[in-house]
Parts: sequence; structure tokens; C-alpha cells
Amino acid sequence: MKFRTVLVLPLLLSACGQSEDQAATTAGTGSGAGASEVAVAGLTPAHLEGPWCYSHNMISDERSDEMLGFIFSQDGTLLYQTNSLTEIENPGSYVIDGSSIKIKPTLAFFNMKLESLSQNEMVFKMAYGSMYWTRGACKAQAI
Repeated sequence: MKFRTVLVLPLLLSACGQSEDQAATTAGTGSGAGASEVAVAGLTPAHLEGPWCYSHNMISDERSDEMLGFIFSQDGTLLYQTNSLTEIENPGSYVIDGSSIKIKPTLAFFNMKLESLSQNEMVFKMAYGSMYWTRGACKAQAI
């Protein structure tokens, strides 16, 4: 009955005056929370550490492949690719603010709010769509 608890808990908390963001954070931190329930609480420098592939965007039904590699460090710094053919060598930084992340300089103009998070995948909501990331190096695409 975990599924019902996950659905009911935010409703009960919001009825007690807690905001949706607080309810989502609380729902994801209870004992026995599954990977899909980690959501806001799991967006930490420790979770991000290492290589990630910003694989694609989805805007409505349109997919835009990006395939850009990033390497996050726990100290708030990172390295990134400017395009899928270059090395991962450009320095940058990131700041986590609750359920949002700001990646500078490459994605600084996007307001990236966490939509879902698991051990090996994360999705950020942006202005008109979603940004999809997978843990590890980007895989070469077949032509």
C-alpha cells in the first residue's frame, strides 16, 4: 500500500498548511522510499558527482537530441562539452537551490526545476518542455 501512502501524504500535508514543494520533499524522505520517490530530497552534489549525459529535450511531442557530456564534482564545479564532437574540458559551475539547479555558463539561461530523479536518470522541467539526463558518458549515436 505504499502507492496509496505516497498519494495521500501530500494531500494530508497540504491540508495542514504545507506547500506542495514541502509536501513533495517530505514524501520523498520517509523510510523505505523507493528511487522514484527520491525526487527533491535526492538532488545533492553527492548524487550528481561523476559523469552525466544530457541526452535530449522533449518539447510537446518533439525530441531534440543533445548528447552533451558533463562531469559534476561535489564542490560545485563541473566540466562540460560545447557539442557532442568536442572533449569534456570546458570548466563551469552549478548551484542547487531546493528543487532547482543552475548550470553556468552553458545552461545558465534555463530555469531547470527537478521533475524526477532516480539513481541513473534525472529530468528537469524547463520553460516549454523537459531535459533528460542519464548517468555515465554519452553513447555514440548511429548515423
